[in-house]
Amino acid sequence: MTDAVKKRSAWALIRHEGRFLFTQRSATTSRPGQWCPPGGGVQSAELPEDACVREVREEVGLVVRVVKQVCEDGGFCYFLCELVRRPPVVVLAPRECSDFRWVEPGELLQLGAIMELSRMQRVFLRLASPIRLEP
Repeated sequence: MTDAVKKRSAWALIRHEGRFLFTQRSATTSRPGQWCPPGGGVQSAELPEDACVREVREEVGLVVRVVKQVCEDGGFCYFLCELVRRPPVVVLAPRECSDFRWVEPGELLQLGAIMELSRMQRVFLRLASPIRLEP
């Protein structure tokens, strides 16, 4: 095969009581310290929706169901997800995540460095929940 295989990733937008789950990437991952929704790489022969559910379970210990795909942006697939079990009890995988927060999109920048901020802005605009860039 002469063409490079395009790497895809799947990210879960999990809303609970008006807030979305964001995790801080651990020191052992790429982009350590940055905040992002739970997610990661899509394995070969895996559907992005399945990767999204798997990554959430692996990174934060939650069981979710994909409601809909919000968008795909440069190989990044974003899915709106709902919790299967409530209340959510987050159990972080320390090799993947060092912290977590439930935040409103308008509060997102208060966390610190956001992974793929321009993509996150586009995603939340599609959800009619824009990220505020100024206080």
